[in-house]
Amino acid sequence: MKVGIVGIGNMGSKYVNKFRELNLDYVLIDSNQSQFEKYPEDVPKYTDLEEALEKENINFLFVATSPTSHIPIARKAIERNINVMVEKPPALSRRDFEDILDFAYKNNVILAVSEIELNSSSVRNLKINGKVENVEGYRLNLGKGYINPFFDLAWHDLYIFNYLFGNFSIKKVSIEGNNVYVNANSDNTEFNLQVAWLNPFLKRSWHLKSGSEETLLDFVEDKIIYPSGEVVEKDNIDKLKMMIEKFIKNPSYESSLRALNILKEIEKINI
Repeated sequence: MKVGIVGIGNMGSKYVNKFRELNLDYVLIDSNQSQFEKYPEDVPKYTDLEEALEKENINFLFVATSPTSHIPIARKAIERNINVMVEKPPALSRRDFEDILDFAYKNNVILAVSEIELNSSSVRNLKINGKVENVEGYRLNLGKGYINPFFDLAWHDLYIFNYLFGNFSIKKVSIEGNNVYVNANSDNTEFNLQVAWLNPFLKRSWHLKSGSEETLLDFVEDKIIYPSGEVVEKDNIDKLKMMIEKFIKNPSYESSLRALNILKEIEKINI
C-alpha cells in the first residue's frame, strides 16, 4: 500500500505524520523543494506531480494544496485510476466539481473530500434525542485561510449540519469585516452560524436547542455537555488518522455528494 500527499505545508505535514503512525509507504509531492528538508532522505520526493504519478505505484492520493488547484490535481490522479481525497473546499464552483465527480464515476475511481470533523469525538459520540429546533454555531479562528472565512471555515459546519440533519438551504449570508453570518435550515432545524478570521480569541462550538434544553458541542476541547449535566469527554481516537484509515479501507463518494450539495447552495448566494 502506497499513498501520496500533494502539498506538504501546514495541513499536508499533518497527513504525513499520520501516514507514519499507520506505517504506510508514502510519497511527498510539492512544487516547493525546500519543504522536503525536514523529511528523511529515503522518502520519495517530487516537485513534479506527473513524474511522481508515473514513477510511483500510488494507490491513494491526498491533496492539501490551495483549493484552486484541487480539480486539476484530482483529474491527473483519476486518469491513472488512483482514488483521491482533496481538502475542503474541493472546488470554487458547482460546475467544476460536478464535472470532476462525473469524470471519477465514469472511470470507476473514488473522489472524496476531507470531512475531518465527522471523525471528531464530539460528532461521533453525539446522541440526539428528539427534535433539534435550532443550532447556534461558532467557528472563530485566530489565523487566516486561503479564500475567505466562509469557504475556509463555514464549510466544516455545513458538512456537519448536512450529515446530522440532512440537506439544507442557505437563506442568508452577511459579511461584516472578518466575520461572516450564515442562516440556513433543513426540514426541521434552523442553523445560525458565525465564522471569523483573525478573531482575538478561539471559539468553535455548537449549541443544539430543543425547547428549553441545550446540548453543547465544544469542538476545541472535543467534548459534549448534555442538558442533564452529563459530560462526554474527548476519547483517544485521532480524527485525522481515522479519516485516512476509513478512506483507504472503504473509499466512498458520500463526502463528495455532501460537498456538491454545499456548492449548489453557495452558488445561490453568490459569495
